[in-house]
Amino acid sequence: MTVLTDEQFDLLESHLKSAGLHKKGLYNDLLDHYYCLTTYYMDSGLPFRESSMKAYKELAPNGFNEIEQELNIFLTINIQMRMNRILYSGALVAAIGQTVYILFKTLRWPGAIPALMIGCLALFLMVVPVLLIRFMTSGNRYSTSDRFRYLSGLAGICLFAMGSVFKIMHWPSANIQIILGTALLALLFFPLFFWQQYKKATEEALQTRIA
Repeated sequence: MTVLTDEQFDLLESHLKSAGLHKKGLYNDLLDHYYCLTTYYMDSGLPFRESSMKAYKELAPNGFNEIEQELNIFLTINIQMRMNRILYSGALVAAIGQTVYILFKTLRWPGAIPALMIGCLALFLMVVPVLLIRFMTSGNRYSTSDRFRYLSGLAGICLFAMGSVFKIMHWPSANIQIILGTALLALLFFPLFFWQQYKKATEEALQTRIA
């Protein structure tokens, strides 16, 4: 097997560095493949320059940057899928926990408090972190009213759930949390939510009439 000289290796490395890759692991992997393909073609009798050009066209016909962009897209999609699984799994557990708590509490069955605790844990450990991450990374995708609605709804639900737990455990400040949570939902979240839905429905109706 052909072994490249230091000068030839430096040429391959400088060519790869010119792409300005940001991921060190990807850079090392591409350099290794670039080296192996070049030596493979040199073993078949081609000179170094022609072998390196052929290896480059086979490895990255549209440039090394495209490989990094495709990797970033793949990683982003994977992260979003994982976040979606965490979000919807947590929301399902929280909703079931709250529903079971209301049912068991109403019928005076045992297990109401554990169901509420499990639902609240799912809310605070799974749903809230994912929603906050999405909100912080959304950039300018949300308008000012959307941000108020988003934050007021999230804060209201958290305060109401925390207040319910505090109330059951007979801890102080339970009533304050429940009142604040209810106020946020009733005075900010619900009015903004239904107003935006009303505007959306009105705009769709007008567009349908014009069409």
